[in-house]
Amino acid sequence: MDMSDFDGIKRDISLKVEHIFEVYEKEHYCMPTMEEFRTMFNEHIDQYVGPDDSLKGAGLNISSDTKQRREQKVWRVVNELEAEQRFLRSD
Repeated sequence: MDMSDFDGIKRDISLKVEHIFEVYEKEHYCMPTMEEFRTMFNEHIDQYVGPDDSLKGAGLNISSDTKQRREQKVWRVVNELEAEQRFLRSD
């Protein structure tokens, strides 16, 4: 993944990651565990990668390998953003 892909994905996803942390902390008075966070973000993954149905329906005919590569890029960015949020909120 080149840096422009990474920066673009990071820009698109950063607010969602921050929002998940804020809402969880407001409701539970603590940060989500890694598993809880990933479960919550996974509910939004199609928003950034696209579900199989819509990709084929739009005439894009994207292979499962392409979808998997796109999803891996998103999760790499999400993992970095999650680590940043944990660091910023650890005080």
